[in-house]
Amino acid sequence: MMHLSYSLLPLVLIAVVSAASSTPSSSVYWGNVTGSKGQVYPTDVGFLGQTTYSSPPFLAQVDKLNTTRPNGKYGVEMRWLPKYGKPDNSSSDDIFRNLGQVSPYRPANDLFNSTNKYANVPDHCEIKQVHILHRHGARYPTGGSSGGEYQFGDKVRNATKEGKLKASGDLEFLMHWNYSLGTEVLTHVGAQELFDSGVKHYYQYAKLLENLTDHKPVIRTTSQSRMLDSARYWTLGFFGWDAPSKVNLEVLTETQGQNNTLAPYEYCTNADNSSFYLGDQMSTEWQKVYLKDAIQRLQGDLKGIELDETMVYGMMSICAYETVVMGFSNFCSLFTKEEFENYEYDIDLQFMGDYGFMNPTGRAQGIGWVVELLDRMNITKFDGPATGQNTTLDENEMYFPVDQMLYADFTHDDVITSVLTALNYTQFSEFLPTTQPNPNRRYRSSRVTPFAARLVFEVLDCNSTDLQGSYVRTKINDAVIPMNQDQGCEARPDGLCKFNDFWKHQYQNAYKDSKYDLVCFGQNGTDFVVTGPVRNGTV
Repeated sequence: MMHLSYSLLPLVLIAVVSAASSTPSSSVYWGNVTGSKGQVYPTDVGFLGQTTYSSPPFLAQVDKLNTTRPNGKYGVEMRWLPKYGKPDNSSSDDIFRNLGQVSPYRPANDLFNSTNKYANVPDHCEIKQVHILHRHGARYPTGGSSGGEYQFGDKVRNATKEGKLKASGDLEFLMHWNYSLGTEVLTHVGAQELFDSGVKHYYQYAKLLENLTDHKPVIRTTSQSRMLDSARYWTLGFFGWDAPSKVNLEVLTETQGQNNTLAPYEYCTNADNSSFYLGDQMSTEWQKVYLKDAIQRLQGDLKGIELDETMVYGMMSICAYETVVMGFSNFCSLFTKEEFENYEYDIDLQFMGDYGFMNPTGRAQGIGWVVELLDRMNITKFDGPATGQNTTLDENEMYFPVDQMLYADFTHDDVITSVLTALNYTQFSEFLPTTQPNPNRRYRSSRVTPFAARLVFEVLDCNSTDLQGSYVRTKINDAVIPMNQDQGCEARPDGLCKFNDFWKHQYQNAYKDSKYDLVCFGQNGTDFVVTGPVRNGTV
């Protein structure tokens, strides 16, 4: 990853800044918004987050899998079978489609089978607008992660240093292994995911920008390193090698207390309160159930380290991270098909309980971007309600234009979950218990928020016997979501919703139902009472 960052990205940075620097900016108050007032669209705004690099991969040396199956276009090794894979009749999909939010990107073609046959735009309909909310690509683990990767790595390092480590059987590789993952940086696979997405969306939607002549399209992202780099690679895929001359890249600072609809938990105080991390609490409960057998099995091959739930969860996470960082991970074959499925459910609990329908601030965290979406859809200037928006920027047409027919905003997995909650997409609202997985749940983080996930809203103008007027269509990772009355829509087999029905319903209800000020800044036990997971994304 280091070679990539130091060769390509600075060229992009310089070009983006220089391309836009001719526009006057003296009338704009920058403060701590998105950089310095010396540049209109600065990209060197700081607030990159924790960024450390791993050692470089050496896949040709370490890949020992003896199989004739192809290993995919990314060049990373994803052919592992779960433990006992042959008797279980399992495949590599049972690992790499069950890694939750750290799953490599794939279309969610098994999420809504009922709408698969309606993937094409209906005859006599034209796409008039597209709104893309896009997650960053595959990354290193986040800094300060409680996922157990660091803890396990530290235990191995210390036990090795003290001469206490003895590993055999499936864990024999630990005798020659050390934790070498970096922190938060976009990986090469992540760069490829975003570049490929940009290319795909170019072929799908490029014509929508054909008549945009008054200004270059504005693409928004946040200041964190992986976010900024993801937006760059997407624009390179969409606009080509000279993308910096064709697009204005707007970078919103992402830090504590900063208004930013692409990182709303930084401003919604209760969302960043550990007592409101209900998903983390549910995860801890569930880990005591599903990791018991794995701990016992692995401990038999390991001396010098006493395993617990956090460390074994971390070992499963290392499978995902080493694959996208180093290209290969011996950890992937240590766990059964059922254990990987339960690991995915663990992550589902975390996201639903921290950002979705099971968290009292779930709607509030997504409502800021939803208000922006409604303004863009209706081609009206931003005039509130003000929640997590940066009003300095949103009230300025240069930074928040509403005349584009194609928008792309780059964000995090949790924000996509919160936006679905704020829009009342109850298709993903099943209550998840901590005793056993809900087999009928639609919210599966591997399908909804994998690396490089994209939530897309298409506005269609139709003129046929069956379809007259404007419609909205929603897609999550290429899967058409069948919309219903909870979004203000008449349920249809094709998943479409009349534009006026959708917009009016969301305008009248989304902000009101979010209870933004109450749930973000209210006092638990005084203004409301929260003792555990909720069902409606608010109090």
